[in-house]
Amino acid sequence: MNISLELVPREKQSFVQEVGWALEHIDAITHINIPDLVRLPTRSWEAAAWISDSLPVIVHVRACDVGKHELDFFYRTICEEYGISHILVVRGDDGEEKEGFSSVEMIRQLHQMDASLSLYAALDPYRQSLKEEMNYVEEKLSSGASGIFTQPFFEEKLLLEYMKVCDNLPVWWGVSPILSGKSLSYWREKNRVPLPSDYDISWEANIQWAKRVKDLCALYSSFSLYFMPIRVDITRYLSPIFEM
Repeated sequence: MNISLELVPREKQSFVQEVGWALEHIDAITHINIPDLVRLPTRSWEAAAWISDSLPVIVHVRACDVGKHELDFFYRTICEEYGISHILVVRGDDGEEKEGFSSVEMIRQLHQMDASLSLYAALDPYRQSLKEEMNYVEEKLSSGASGIFTQPFFEEKLLLEYMKVCDNLPVWWGVSPILSGKSLSYWREKNRVPLPSDYDISWEANIQWAKRVKDLCALYSSFSLYFMPIRVDITRYLSPIFEM
């Protein structure tokens, strides 16, 4: 089973150190994926160059930031100059009206430009009904996506519903710890996750949930997993999950 670790490139030294720790201590991790946060000075493909000699890197790109006449330049920059071949295309969520691509459009055009690229798309179980979201996923796969990254799941019922309909699809299932009231509010307000008022934010509960998702993913040959430890000590979080 493929397992990716998502790390935010806030600054080079800590980012490289976290990747180095993961490489040294957790053999099960097969990929690193890097979000593209416009509030940071480093773009995802620039951070990928910091760790280019390590694991395969999946960079996130925001389709809304790429103008309709800029795709050739964008491709030459990240694919030819930076050597990126694994790209997760997301729409972008700033709530701004922009003239860039939709995720479907960008996936389709990048696939037409270079069919050797590994393109990934997003699945968000919180934005619309399961049927509508799966129709959207199928559109992205038909446009050239070779895999799907989900938003993190936080409870088993919804996860199992999506796993059932995604059987045989190349899906990377997301897990992210919630260890504070601030983090709980972020997921509720920013991502519309219907978390209950008594959601358990203890370390023990978060680690047990991550183990459960890992075990469920291992039951399906087409499924992969990724961890999103936002502002979390990855050694404390990942070590018990992999029983180090």
